[in-house]
Amino acid sequence: MEGHGIYKISASDIDDIDETSQKLANQQLMIEEILKQHPDMIFGNTSVNTIRVHTILDHNGKGHVISCVLRAGVGDTVVDNYCSGGAIYPVDVESGIVTGKGKSHDGGCHIVHPFTDIVMLGYKIPNWNILLNEIIKAAERLPGLRLIGWDVAITNDGIALIEGNHNPDYELYEFIGDGKSYPTIKKFI
Repeated sequence: MEGHGIYKISASDIDDIDETSQKLANQQLMIEEILKQHPDMIFGNTSVNTIRVHTILDHNGKGHVISCVLRAGVGDTVVDNYCSGGAIYPVDVESGIVTGKGKSHDGGCHIVHPFTDIVMLGYKIPNWNILLNEIIKAAERLPGLRLIGWDVAITNDGIALIEGNHNPDYELYEFIGDGKSYPTIKKFI
């Protein structure tokens, strides 16, 4: 939930592998390999930066992308979530280009990514056509969930689906970007 409880363990930080294994074995957790993201998706931070892609299925089961938001971590946080200090930027669905100022949980609005010199307005997300094609296929494979918010990482050869959210930050539809997502959603209800 909102990136809480996620942390990184590096092999170089482990002194005693047996002790660390025992400590982890007694917790309810999932261990995953660190994802290698596309170099153009690194914004001076330590998290994997993702795109939140909102999809909806029409009454015929065809998937549609209704909005996209770039989620970028800030500083040394290991997650890109807005609620955990990250910045969010509206992305044009057709082109994959950042179209407006970013927002952060502290109320800031950013054209330049916080603590960097990276201008985000006009930034082009790599592998955009691959993202759109693959996310529609994924949405159509889950006909019981008409509305999904996907967290998608961009990799060197394509994309990696991190997760699909059945409760995908509905406020992102209207409060980031052009504010026209609701009329789009309404067409499919």
